[in-house]
Amino acid sequence: MMRYRAPVVQGLLWMLPLFTALVGGVNIISAITPGLRNRWEWLADLYPFEVRAGGHIFAALTGFFLLTLATRLLRRKTWAWRLAVGLLMVSIVSHLLKGLDYEEALLSGTLLLQLILLRSHFTAQSDPPSIRQGIRVLGGALIFTLAYGTLGFLWLDQHYAVKFNLLEAFRQTLAMFFTADNAGLQATNRYGQFFANSIYLMGAVSLGYAFWMILRPVLLSQTESEANRQRATAIVNQYGCTSLARFTLFPDKYYFFSPSGQSIIAYVPKGRTALALGDPIGPPAERQEVLQSFQIFCHRNDWLPAFYQVLPQDLKLYQSMGWQSLKIGEEGIVDLQRFTLQGKAGRKLRSSLNKLTQAGYRLQFYQPPISGTLLDQLESISDEWLAMMQGAEKQFSLGWFDRTYLSESEIAVVLAPDGTPQAFANVIPEYQNNEATIDLMRRRQVVEHGIMDFLFIALFEHFQAQGYDGFNLGLSALSGVGQSSTSRRLERVLHFLYEHLNQFYNFQGLHAYKDKFDPRWEPRYLVYPSLTTLPEVVLALVRADSGDRLWDYFNPGLLRQLGLPWQRLSQWTSGLLGLSLFGLAVWAIAQEVQKYSWSALLQALGSIPSPWILLALGLTGANYAVLAGYDILALRYIKVPLAWQKSAQAALVSYAVSNSVGFALLSGSALRYRMYTAWGLTLPQISRIIAFCNFSFWLGLFAIGGVMFLFDPIALPKFLKLPFETVLPLGLCFTLVTAAYLGLSWFRRRPLRLRSWVLPHIPPQISILQIGLTSLDWILAAGVLFILLPKSIPLSFFGFFGIYLLAQVVGVISNVPGGLGVFESMILLLLSPPVPSLQLLGALLAYRCIYYLVPLLSAIFLLGIHEIIQYRQRRFPAP
Repeated sequence: MMRYRAPVVQGLLWMLPLFTALVGGVNIISAITPGLRNRWEWLADLYPFEVRAGGHIFAALTGFFLLTLATRLLRRKTWAWRLAVGLLMVSIVSHLLKGLDYEEALLSGTLLLQLILLRSHFTAQSDPPSIRQGIRVLGGALIFTLAYGTLGFLWLDQHYAVKFNLLEAFRQTLAMFFTADNAGLQATNRYGQFFANSIYLMGAVSLGYAFWMILRPVLLSQTESEANRQRATAIVNQYGCTSLARFTLFPDKYYFFSPSGQSIIAYVPKGRTALALGDPIGPPAERQEVLQSFQIFCHRNDWLPAFYQVLPQDLKLYQSMGWQSLKIGEEGIVDLQRFTLQGKAGRKLRSSLNKLTQAGYRLQFYQPPISGTLLDQLESISDEWLAMMQGAEKQFSLGWFDRTYLSESEIAVVLAPDGTPQAFANVIPEYQNNEATIDLMRRRQVVEHGIMDFLFIALFEHFQAQGYDGFNLGLSALSGVGQSSTSRRLERVLHFLYEHLNQFYNFQGLHAYKDKFDPRWEPRYLVYPSLTTLPEVVLALVRADSGDRLWDYFNPGLLRQLGLPWQRLSQWTSGLLGLSLFGLAVWAIAQEVQKYSWSALLQALGSIPSPWILLALGLTGANYAVLAGYDILALRYIKVPLAWQKSAQAALVSYAVSNSVGFALLSGSALRYRMYTAWGLTLPQISRIIAFCNFSFWLGLFAIGGVMFLFDPIALPKFLKLPFETVLPLGLCFTLVTAAYLGLSWFRRRPLRLRSWVLPHIPPQISILQIGLTSLDWILAAGVLFILLPKSIPLSFFGFFGIYLLAQVVGVISNVPGGLGVFESMILLLLSPPVPSLQLLGALLAYRCIYYLVPLLSAIFLLGIHEIIQYRQRRFPAP
């Protein structure tokens, strides 16, 4: 009998998640169906209807949460087991309260008993919270709530004054879910009223849980404890002896300590993989013990243990424990004991060094702490390097530009004859190994030819004089893989990729560059559990190396080739959409204008009092002064000193042109680029200014729009055919986004990475200024049109402001120049008939002239002056 125990247990463990999902589904269906009449009539004498209604609600909620826990139970998570046990207890009570449904209660009880009997098998710890997991829960919450409401209305329509088909039930749920409006729904009894109210509760709880899951990795960011980091630092200082040792102390690492506490394995959890960097660090005598302990630790957490860049010395130990290995490249090490520039072999290197030395270039070493001024210069070099390489920062086995990290490093800087930094590299220790190595190695986009050779040769000579034995050049990916006759088939596949993907990734070029320094090459390996787990391990490696920016991990040249057809299609689609909106808007304006003669329009325009026109001009000037603050604030954020008059000029010109021409991201950006490059800013700096300003524009809309749409939820035009009738859902979404942004600014002090997106941290002080500045921008812009409207308008400014914001949103999304026609159509639809259309058209025409045409003419004048000044400076340079 005993021999069947393990298979039976394994079968039950596989069946439990399915059983959990089944119970969750049964709970939801049971919750939206009335109980048996004879049972609830008997219960009606025991407790009131509200208690039975509460039973229905809790049955539905437990069903939703049991569905979300099913996959976690499959991975034997301890916290999932605990939650499931608690939910099943609530489920049993709920079924008995809502209608004495002992059948459903018995089903929940059976699952509860199985979970209790198998408690010892649920030992896996929680995964680190991830935004990806939260987004999945959000999708599930939306589907759950819509399905709950749709099926409920479809099955329970006898409790309402109308009969529902499937489509009508879905629309009714959408209306209630997104607008908090029952769209005229009339319940014929208390159960119908209860179910309608339960939709709001289901939506609030399920979406609240989903948003918590999304925000959890941000607000409760899990990192290794400071005490463990200090223990790990002491072990690395004592036993570290590879080029990877310093990277094991980076903040993305977690630590597993051996039973003795003298050894560590530095790893990163990604998905189901615990990816370790290099070999264990500690006394060699306990290498096997720490590996066995780590293997057990990973098994308990349902993780796949893997090791990246393993040295060949312990490869047989890994294999004896059941792991497999794959050669992934070779590490080049220059022997400084025999390195020389003399003779024929060093002729080319010698010429590069002599050429730049004679030109006045020199290598300067800076000791920590590094000054903020130098870090600013190095950050500028780093930004240029990343832009030139068309890539993003890598992690895990490499460092990234972090001011705190670099301020604590020794840095070698190549200085030009005038003393300006041209390239740099930061030196990292190998602790107990008498070998030097570097981490970041970056240069400016335009430099003297041979500057990187100069940097390396000067480093070799410096560390040779310091008595070091070697200089580690780092890993040359895929080099030397699959070239031996005894190579495995998988390694031969990697060799094929090495040969044929060179045009995109330049594997061979990088290897050839390192090889000219005549290093010795040592193999490095990836160790993993089995061939079937290799895809998961490789994906974990890509995620760890890219910081979960999977899109940026791939070479941009390859992505451009693959994505070119989609880019063209996207451009055509965007253009057609804008053209369609423009055509509809022109048609709407034409239909309205046909009602009146030109003389009537001119008369309406002339009826606007001159003082109001002057006031509108003044508000326009104030508004564009606020717009100039966008660029001033952006320059303050990126810490680039530039006279405020210049940044204000660039902002005024770009905004005046983009407001009138449209396609702001293209037209305004092109003008900023032209003006800022003339004043000495680099492309990465200009890109950050453009991104900051465009983000600020939308942030202001979300901040002020969220408040207005929440407190004054105006009705949406019917022709938009949206699933909600007012702007209330937009206001809620806008407010949540603004609150999330402020939360990130206050509580998260480092960039937020969302797949391929990297959102830089913006300090709270600048965030508050952003919102204040951009909100004032929107208020002033609306004030210009409000001043020009007839004084008989039955609206306060804030009543009009919501209408203005909605019209501008539609106009901006259309990408039509200045929202021309689209904006006017929305204003006409939303303000008439309370305001006569003729008077509205006159005010809108005046608004176009004052807010768009006058600034555009001013911008053309300023741009002309700028171009003349630049032309004279090029033609007649200063002596």
